[in-house]
Amino acid sequence: MNSKTLSIVLLCGLLAVAGCRSEQPGAAGLHGWIATPALPIIQDAVFSLSPLFNGQRNTAVMEQVCQLAAGEISQQDVNTLLAQQGVDPAQLPHSGDPLALLVNGDKAAQTTACAAFLATAPLLPVAVDSFLASVAAPSAADQPASAPRLAQVLPIKIAEARANAEIFAQIAVDLQRRPGLSVHEYRQQASQLFARLAPTYLQRVKQQMPGKAANYRLTRLDAEGFAFTGAREVRFEYGADGLLLHQHGVLWYGAGKLMGTDYPLQVAHFAGEQPAQQ
Repeated sequence: MNSKTLSIVLLCGLLAVAGCRSEQPGAAGLHGWIATPALPIIQDAVFSLSPLFNGQRNTAVMEQVCQLAAGEISQQDVNTLLAQQGVDPAQLPHSGDPLALLVNGDKAAQTTACAAFLATAPLLPVAVDSFLASVAAPSAADQPASAPRLAQVLPIKIAEARANAEIFAQIAVDLQRRPGLSVHEYRQQASQLFARLAPTYLQRVKQQMPGKAANYRLTRLDAEGFAFTGAREVRFEYGADGLLLHQHGVLWYGAGKLMGTDYPLQVAHFAGEQPAQQ
């Protein structure tokens, strides 16, 4: 055995934990793997964690869930609110139903549900009617976002979108270390990772809130889309292409990018099938 061969053997032994491979760049194709953006897979995973009540999002219920998760209200507070609404807390299920989050005391589940609810909020169309009640839709000229409702909502949209970019990027990096999974498997992994990072996500939303002195300019508000600009060269858009968040000229979230970077996953779209014969 010559010295070159011996070096290769030793190197493979040292790298045994990671595996010693000599695959070329095109090897993924030979496995039937196809490079697929991580972002839509992660988004689908987080949507699956966001509770629906009779098939609909319920902001009022989720506010209580988030407050329970944060320890801002007690179980007794929730029980009192439910009783005032004619609901007997003792009759609510403790599992198998989203309403269980109000009474089962499961902090981890409450935290995950709250984080998923917030993370998916900027990924959905805005309720235009709730804004138009207090502000005229922008004309050809941009208009300052001075209405109280907008002044309250716009900073939250930015904070949620920024936190999404950070946490989703962290999830994407982790998923890239696991090549060759199916879309379903990647979605399951993303769900587990987001649940683990849910407390961090909620903290990052608070930390990413723009300052109170920040000014916003509404550039679009209609049934087809919603857009505004803010401080630090922030541009938030929601339209046919989903959420697009730009910061300092960089696409920070959207169109497959997270924090300005593409995160492709090597997905086994044809798992179980034999590669085509040459």
